[in-house]
Amino acid sequence: MITQNEKISYVNRIEKDYAGVYETMNWLNSPGAMETATKAREELISAIFVRPDSPAAWQFAGTKPYTHGISPGCVLCGQGKWSCLFINNICNAACFYCPSGQNDRGLPMTSTVTFEKDLDYVRYVNRFGIEGVGFSGGEPLMTVDRVLDYLRAIGEHACRPIYTWMYTNGILATEDKLKALRDSGLNEIRFDLSADNYNLSGLEKAVGIIPVVTVEIPAVPEDLEITKPLTAVLSSMGVNYLNLHQIRCTQFNRPKLVRRGYTFIHGPGVSVFETELAALELIRYTLDRDIPLPVNYCSFTFRNQFQKAAARRRNANLIKKDWEEITPTGFIRAMSITGPNERLGLVLERFRSQEDEGWAVSTKQDRILFHSRLWQLIDFTGLELKVKYNTTALRPAATLRYPFTKVRLNQDKAVVIERDDRHQGIRLKGDEIPAFARQFLTPSGSGADPVGLSPEQDLAFSRFETFDQGLAPLY
Repeated sequence: MITQNEKISYVNRIEKDYAGVYETMNWLNSPGAMETATKAREELISAIFVRPDSPAAWQFAGTKPYTHGISPGCVLCGQGKWSCLFINNICNAACFYCPSGQNDRGLPMTSTVTFEKDLDYVRYVNRFGIEGVGFSGGEPLMTVDRVLDYLRAIGEHACRPIYTWMYTNGILATEDKLKALRDSGLNEIRFDLSADNYNLSGLEKAVGIIPVVTVEIPAVPEDLEITKPLTAVLSSMGVNYLNLHQIRCTQFNRPKLVRRGYTFIHGPGVSVFETELAALELIRYTLDRDIPLPVNYCSFTFRNQFQKAAARRRNANLIKKDWEEITPTGFIRAMSITGPNERLGLVLERFRSQEDEGWAVSTKQDRILFHSRLWQLIDFTGLELKVKYNTTALRPAATLRYPFTKVRLNQDKAVVIERDDRHQGIRLKGDEIPAFARQFLTPSGSGADPVGLSPEQDLAFSRFETFDQGLAPLY
């Protein structure tokens, strides 16, 4: 749950980031506008879900509504098991919603790290436990030979099955290119039809060649008269999925979004509210007309929370200590106890009697660090529990601002995982300790605040332990 202080912080940061133009943007921030917007969104959600035998459902903490199903690539994205490889940074379209300039062929890149050699990227995929790769750009078909090289390298050298998909505007799609992509191992292709005025020629070629064909478009509110009837056409063509994106605002696309009169939402990033309503309206439309096309809405709050958590989790898996754990949101959790020497001595006796290396003693011998699987061995009477959280970031080289671990991919290529250790930790005593365990280590799912934790403590832990539920709050 986002706090009032966090809301104020987001608004202040956005005002600073958009200094000089903030007042020219139409923000959803007046009580009347927020009430109207909330009502419109709730009515659409109700129309989607409150109907007999509705095929609609939620996934990923209620941030992704969908009907019938979602693609294997989207599942891997939500689970944090994929890598988005920006195969180039050039494009042959001029979409008003594009968040950045696309005018440099560049090198393939993921998470700020470039990969000039395809085998180096496969070693990264292997080392970081990745199970899915999405090829993005730019426009991948403008460097199709590069895509083919990386696909073949993945197929030949990955240490586990990798599900692969590619994003395209379809302008350069030909039957020969599509067959080459399929023969090189591409499992799914995703067409942004809105980039080419909803031209279906490339999509028509792909159906029957690529195993899974998806249409992935931003939910443009002005285009609803086109996209509504289009859903039936896509279904009859044999398209497998329709993915709808919420448009996000950046310094690059802001002037074009402002000219369209869109309403902007405050948050960790700036997004467009009308596109959320358009996505929900399209889902309702398919249900009202029994169109069996699976549709999912990829909201900004989903992408912001789950994709960032995925990156943290991949990094954390490679650097955490035996006594540390990874929270559902991808942070490293380190728990330790302090107290009288005799009390700590009793805990150590119990730990040493176990064949478990999930614990350690601090350098000063005044603190025991431990994994939660040893929790039942501890009598916390007279002890203080400290819970500390660290986040991680993948870098091509160390910034020297934080402790870091070098992860070598081969003799010539290495990446760096930095560990932000600035969190001071949260200290608990008495009834607060079992309350923390009930809420975050062995949650019942009731959502009720346990006796012993204050609301402030609950919020302090939640920001590291849990995802914010539902679509983004409006403020």
